[in-house]
Amino acid sequence: MLDSSIATLDIGGTKITSGRYRFSCLKDGSMEAIETRPFCAQASAAEILAFIIKCIENIQLDNMVAIAIGVPSIVDVEQGIIYETVNIESWQQVSLKKDLEAHFNLPVYINNDVNCFAVGEHLSGAGKGYKDIVGLCLGTGFGAGIISNNLLYTGLNCGAGEVGCISYLDATIDDYCSGQFFIEHYQECGSDLAVKARDGDKRALKAFEEFGEHLANGITPILFILDPQMIIIGGSVAHSFDLFIDALWNKLSSFPYKRVIDNLKIEQSKQAHSALLGAAHLYLTSAN
Repeated sequence: MLDSSIATLDIGGTKITSGRYRFSCLKDGSMEAIETRPFCAQASAAEILAFIIKCIENIQLDNMVAIAIGVPSIVDVEQGIIYETVNIESWQQVSLKKDLEAHFNLPVYINNDVNCFAVGEHLSGAGKGYKDIVGLCLGTGFGAGIISNNLLYTGLNCGAGEVGCISYLDATIDDYCSGQFFIEHYQECGSDLAVKARDGDKRALKAFEEFGEHLANGITPILFILDPQMIIIGGSVAHSFDLFIDALWNKLSSFPYKRVIDNLKIEQSKQAHSALLGAAHLYLTSAN
């Protein structure tokens, strides 16, 4: 195999990022042709499929050997059926693998988007060299991808790591540990508040302090259940990592097992497009 490529997509609640993973052997490769497009999550299943096909066609090459996709939902990984997507109304049971394979005549690999993020970070990001990590994506929601003993753990229904759905205070962890928190409780998006916080605005600084405390409470069940070596934080809210990390650690200091906290690392993701890289690895792993 001299030169091959994989179309990769990271589908979110508001945008789709696509890219092409190009490699000359199964161990070497790089991402290219990356682009992000706004995405209408209220569209019909047929409209969304057409949009996804267009995204793939825009990066398609003659040497394309597979399509790999991360989606914000639980997945029947073998059949490529997407179930009960919270942020995409028409995606309650969608046979995306079957539809795309029929159109492109290429194998299609689908997994949860945060699982793909965790795999990408484990391969070459902050999690490289660690065998037990959790990739945490904070954006429109709160999701965790689990690497246990160097292997991706998805659970029976690809639902492992859906911590954001856990009840918390008057809502769920999603509502307090994602970008939703700033809009619901401060009526501003997190990126605007971050600018104000870095300028010393007290209200904005308080917002991120509160967010860090809530995030610590969201992480606590992960520590009890998984006890990872490292948690890597990605997603849009991770751009404000410096504004909430101190409050996060301060709240975690009350965790009952001091050894767990002393041995835990929490890092900000600094690798671009980890989810695309992790999606490409879905094919690379199967090819091995």
